[in-house]
Amino acid sequence: MTPLIVTELEAFWKPEPWFVVVLTATGAVLLLALGWLLSRILRGIQGNEGPIERQMEAPRIEMSQQHFDGRAQDVCMGRDYLFNTLTGARRWL
Repeated sequence: MTPLIVTELEAFWKPEPWFVVVLTATGAVLLLALGWLLSRILRGIQGNEGPIERQMEAPRIEMSQQHFDGRAQDVCMGRDYLFNTLTGARRWL
């Protein structure tokens, strides 16, 4: 009778250390980019009347007496507004 020899090999993947670092850094950057994108999307869903518009319309009574020397159009909302170059005051039309 001949002896039976059993050889058991266990295969596993052992990546290089630099690959683990690159993979971790790439994942972190991806998560940061997704978080930033999600925050931008959620800010856009909140509605047209955001904090900037409320801030610009709050002192409406005081600004009615002021002199506005310019007119411009808001890029995001497409609404026109008047502005004073000296004081920075603005008023929606």
